[in-house]
Amino acid sequence: MSMLTSIGGLWNRISAAFDRSDIGIATTAHGDTRHDEDLVRPTATRYAAIREAVERRVNAFLRQELLSHLEIGFNELFLLHYIEIAADSQGTAVLDQFLHEFSPESRVHWVKKLLGPTVGRHVSLEQFAGLDREFTAADLAETDPFEEELNQAAAPPYRVVLHGRWESGPAPQQLASSSGVDPLAPLQAARMPGPGLRLSIQDAKSPDPRKGGEARAVQIEHFPAVLGSSVHADVEVAGYYVSARHCTLHCEEERIWLVDHSTNGTWVDGERVRAGGRVALANGAILGFGREGGRREHDRYPTVDVQLMRKSLATGVISTPVAPPRATPVAPGFTAPGSTRAPEEKTSLAVLSIVDATGNPRRDVLKLPYTIGRGSAQDYVVPEGNHGVSREHLVIEEINRSGAVTINRAVGRNGTFAGNRALPERFLWRFGEEIALGERWTGAPVVRIRLRQVEQTP
Repeated sequence: MSMLTSIGGLWNRISAAFDRSDIGIATTAHGDTRHDEDLVRPTATRYAAIREAVERRVNAFLRQELLSHLEIGFNELFLLHYIEIAADSQGTAVLDQFLHEFSPESRVHWVKKLLGPTVGRHVSLEQFAGLDREFTAADLAETDPFEEELNQAAAPPYRVVLHGRWESGPAPQQLASSSGVDPLAPLQAARMPGPGLRLSIQDAKSPDPRKGGEARAVQIEHFPAVLGSSVHADVEVAGYYVSARHCTLHCEEERIWLVDHSTNGTWVDGERVRAGGRVALANGAILGFGREGGRREHDRYPTVDVQLMRKSLATGVISTPVAPPRATPVAPGFTAPGSTRAPEEKTSLAVLSIVDATGNPRRDVLKLPYTIGRGSAQDYVVPEGNHGVSREHLVIEEINRSGAVTINRAVGRNGTFAGNRALPERFLWRFGEEIALGERWTGAPVVRIRLRQVEQTP
């Protein structure tokens, strides 16, 4: 039974708390009225819109944020702290009544049922304080918000935000030995069928096309699907510069999206995908691994042609065996995450001198925008030891003669400070100025970063 099916079953068992049946009134031939059990019709209570908004947000988290994160950090655990629900003027009175009628304990029990089998495996509720209208800034200081625009369409509209953070979980070997199952089983179980895709792969295992060799054909019918060289990948793409979990294909609203996780980059029809970004794929798209897709050097820079299938492939066309995992070499002209070496063809725009949990690293700002945070898709990934830093804490938008025009995503949470001064949502980070990230969070050391001009650095 899949994770989403289990969640659906759990939801059916608690739906009685939110739905009722009204007895229809029938008129007899003599003009009398009578109650007829055959005219029972289900109607939604006043809380149906609230239920729908919370259910939709939790399911969206399970299908999107959780799965996307587990594609890379498959041994990590999401600590859910709070679920915040707000309403516009139309829904305020109903929300007030809902919070009054259902106790905090019953709301916690409801959320646990919605999360279903993910609880204890990839989601922890040990620090979950409940579902309510709002929480103080101090309560939310150590969390990051997970929200989406999907709930804006509810009527009356309710905005639901999950507040939590990621932590390193047990190693995959420990998970497997303790449970006897694949640590990625929840990810596998939550996959959903989608439009069939035929991938034509030219890589290190493909026959040489210059000698008449044909591309390998692989069929995909369930999503998300990971492409890479790891033993956990759904489709093997063998190449010297292919990452273990290079990119992922998602299916949403009958469209196919590609999300990049790689060291050396993913190209779609000649355009490089922003690190951590996602793009929609057109039928016939050509994917390049490590550089723009070409027709040579497939052993180093594979290409994949993506075709929408009108009918299933012939019997026997399946994914090829996956190669053993290995470290991904860095392609010429690119910098691996954590490396201090700038790409050969790029000039550093500025330099960050950093004091974090790992020591005193240096980072070159090679492109804009430049992101800083604990999220795995950031340009400078803050170490796990610095828990007070948000997943995306800062975004450097522009660098001029005075310094860097910077967006402060952590306003209202753990904060960004220059000396004793809390920095606003948008500020000019001057050259030579040191700022501190996560100073409000007392459970871990802050990260201190000084912005320097390139000529000021040794």
